[in-house]
Amino acid sequence: MIEILSVQAGVLTIPSCTIQPGMCAVTGPNGAGKTTFLKLIAGILHPGAGMVRIDGREPSACTIGWVGEYPDRNILFPRVYDELAGPLRFTWRSCQEIDRQVRKYAHDLGIAHLLDRNMHDLSGGELILVSCAAACITSPDLLILDETDSHLDEQICHLIDCFIARAEITYVIFSTHRPDRMARASEMIRLTDGAITEHLVLAEESGSSHCDHLSSPWFWRRVLHGISGSDI
Repeated sequence: MIEILSVQAGVLTIPSCTIQPGMCAVTGPNGAGKTTFLKLIAGILHPGAGMVRIDGREPSACTIGWVGEYPDRNILFPRVYDELAGPLRFTWRSCQEIDRQVRKYAHDLGIAHLLDRNMHDLSGGELILVSCAAACITSPDLLILDETDSHLDEQICHLIDCFIARAEITYVIFSTHRPDRMARASEMIRLTDGAITEHLVLAEESGSSHCDHLSSPWFWRRVLHGISGSDI
């Protein structure tokens, strides 16, 4: 369980919030504090007051993967292979083990053909895929995706969803403006002016009376599960 208690950080004021294992979508208008919220949980931003714990540990004691909206701003190595191998090289694994893991993750995400490419020559979608592989390759306790779906088509989003599901990461927290993306989460948090104004468990049937419009994640959950009779 992720616990946020009596936190003040940047624009955020959060008296109490708990996030269960699984996928949690974070949404809200621009400037609401979504990226600040993600940085707080990741330990990139330290609260001025209060605390954040991931299964009882401080974020700095956990392994955390991060993929941003513009991954080209955080490229560490010129070659795709080295971008994937980089996180593993800090774990003191053998060269053979690193090579095996890099090729496995590249194959699983369908980017094996990119391993010898220059990172700066990749398309936006390819950059996201490489960044997802690099963020997951150390089997993090928590994976954070900060509006990575903003410029992606549904095919690449589906590819990433399947890859993350196979990776079996305990916590996946992602920010998005898209109700169809929120619907894939087990929880949804809505931020407004730095405060949590809504925190839903989307797996519960209590939202079924609010699922008749395209802006509702409940609607999209029913569509995704093939039980909606509505036109889409």
